[in-house]
Amino acid sequence: MGDDSFFKPGYNPPTAFYFSVKFAGFDDMDSSFQEVSGLKVTIGTEEKKEGGDNNFVHHLPTPPKFDDLVLKRCLLYNSKLNKWCRDAIEDFKFDPKDIKLALLGANGGNLASWTIVKAFPISWELSTLNSTSNQLAIETLTLKYRLFRKD
Repeated sequence: MGDDSFFKPGYNPPTAFYFSVKFAGFDDMDSSFQEVSGLKVTIGTEEKKEGGDNNFVHHLPTPPKFDDLVLKRCLLYNSKLNKWCRDAIEDFKFDPKDIKLALLGANGGNLASWTIVKAFPISWELSTLNSTSNQLAIETLTLKYRLFRKD
């Protein structure tokens, strides 16, 4: 019946905490994130009534819709990624970048990877600053992208 590797002895399901993010043209320091979300695609449908017979409605697929990609990390000073975001948000100068997202195994090898195509920043946010807590300043980057594909 299908692949039963999940039930084989020694199989360890992948964990979601070990991953890498690499922006084309940026160094590894600019690729260190603690959280990634938004890798989602949805196919919508459009209803079309059948001509002459009102008992049937056809559902036709519409083009895919990709959610925003959200990346979180500790605030870094003077990073190329921050400059890229500021150029887009403050100066309206966009330079779309491809991103490689990889889910890694315990040994550091790729379990699965995706290429996110033509991403550009649409939002930057700094976490709440609170003088009574001892937490890191976290920046959140929200990106639009054209599409993603599994490698």
